[in-house]
Amino acid sequence: MNTSQKISQVSNREERVNYKGKFSSLQEFGNSYKGKTYTKYESDVFNKYQNFLYKRALYGLKMYDDSEINIMHWQKIKRIRKVNKRTQRIINIWKQELTNSYTTSFFEQIFPKSPITKGLQETNYTDPEFNCKLSFKDLGVKKENVIKKLHSEGVLPKNFYELPEK
Repeated sequence: MNTSQKISQVSNREERVNYKGKFSSLQEFGNSYKGKTYTKYESDVFNKYQNFLYKRALYGLKMYDDSEINIMHWQKIKRIRKVNKRTQRIINIWKQELTNSYTTSFFEQIFPKSPITKGLQETNYTDPEFNCKLSFKDLGVKKENVIKKLHSEGVLPKNFYELPEK
């Protein structure tokens, strides 16, 4: 038997396409166990309009198409840029504060009586010019936390949580 015959014999075997093992019925049952489904899906607690306001504050004009920006009034464009810039400043400072608190608690656990730890506890310095590039995921911040922060800072409207769907 030559090599090409061996290759064709291996490539045409039934086990290659039909699995006969322990999990042969996995697709049939999926994530259910004894008839109970354990798959949980995330559901957004905010409506479309609330998400729109949140994204507009966070992303600014990037969330619009060029055609929408072209027909937008110049004052609205200016206002969106201003709110976005303010949002980015607030989030940047907040990320630095979170990073400082994590760093301080880390040093307190490892070096409780160190002068570096005492210095970190006293200062908690934040620099508005420094751009903190850590993601919300790395910091353990969820969307709800960001919305609470923006709401408390006055970026989002006071009635944000009561806004109806538009």
